[in-house]
Amino acid sequence: MANVSIPEYRITVDQLRPGVFVRLERANWFSHPFLFSSFKIKTTDQIAIIRELGITELICVPEKSDVLPFKPTETPEQPEAPKTPPTEILDALWELKKERAKRLQEKKQRIAECENRYISSVRDFTNIMNGIIRSNAQSVLEAEAFVARLTDHFLQDAESTLHLMNVMERTEPIYSHPLNVAVLSMMVGREIRLDAQDMKLLGMGALFHDLGKSRIEKKLLLKRGQLSKPEQEVIERHPAFGVEILSKIKEFPDGATDIVLQHHERMDGSGYPTEMSGESIHPMARIVAIADTYDNLCNNKEPEESLTPYLALSYMFGQQKKLFDTELLASFIRCLGVYPPGTVVQLTNGTIGMVMSVNPHNQLRPSVVLYDSEVPKKEALIVELAEENDLRVEKSIRLSHLPPEIFEYLSPRSRISYFVDLDS
Repeated sequence: MANVSIPEYRITVDQLRPGVFVRLERANWFSHPFLFSSFKIKTTDQIAIIRELGITELICVPEKSDVLPFKPTETPEQPEAPKTPPTEILDALWELKKERAKRLQEKKQRIAECENRYISSVRDFTNIMNGIIRSNAQSVLEAEAFVARLTDHFLQDAESTLHLMNVMERTEPIYSHPLNVAVLSMMVGREIRLDAQDMKLLGMGALFHDLGKSRIEKKLLLKRGQLSKPEQEVIERHPAFGVEILSKIKEFPDGATDIVLQHHERMDGSGYPTEMSGESIHPMARIVAIADTYDNLCNNKEPEESLTPYLALSYMFGQQKKLFDTELLASFIRCLGVYPPGTVVQLTNGTIGMVMSVNPHNQLRPSVVLYDSEVPKKEALIVELAEENDLRVEKSIRLSHLPPEIFEYLSPRSRISYFVDLDS
């Protein structure tokens, strides 16, 4: 690499050579045929294309360059004329970019449709939950139908991707948690090859794992800060409360109540309500314990205490591993990827973005929505890193380190919600 201590500086097109990393000034995505406004020059053909575009000056980024540009006083060797005329190369690049733009719009449309279905699912689940609380057997059937759809999707589509939901009605945060836990748990279920019957059992247990909290005053559930010992004892009764409610509905599957009762038990015996440990804990309760903990770390009732998805996984693996089934925790991390949806990242070309969905084939190459001050927020670019051989995630970024304008543009949410596109 070139000297990283040299700040960015302006150069002319005549100073360009392969290996120089450049940034086009005041260039929005639609004003040039390149995928990004910042990139490394690879060939003399690219220099010819830049000339053809009428660009006379660029910004050199020494930190990301393999070599520095020619000095203004140097006379660079004249490159060989490109075998293909620059105009033809330029036309081909524009066509490729048009195709990218079309695919981008189609992807955005699919994500928007998925988000609408997610909001609809939250509303439906609100009604189902209220029905279960009233011991309505019909609500159990509706819940089973919802879980069956998820099960069929996961088992039929081995490559289903987990999407970050950008739309969330503020009036329904309580019901986004069980949906998150159900989706995340069932992803693990697919990973460990549960059959359809066990997947449905896992989904039902995950959906209603916190049902017992309906018997606890909302004031206590939403209390911020340290709980007193009596308050904590009340909270720790919610698994048993949930089982009491479900025991009145004979249609509710028996195995799922074990998940509800045991989802706060821990492998080292430090959990509740009965301090079970190790293999004595129901295997599916162990899965839900992981998904539940992860979602609570990402969606703390005190937003400033919430961890980014990347840090939540790091914390669970580094600080809490003894609490969980290590094989299931490893499966959970494989499902979410190295950079889970919602993680803000910096790419190797310096671009900042937020991970939108996991690439099931390569955890290191997720789908990322990009910050670009020249592109309106509603038209923000989404790049599939799997399609970009020269681009990868360089590092994750803490939200507190983001400049205000980038934070506002990417809108990393105080609540992280996940869903899968059931119609994909």
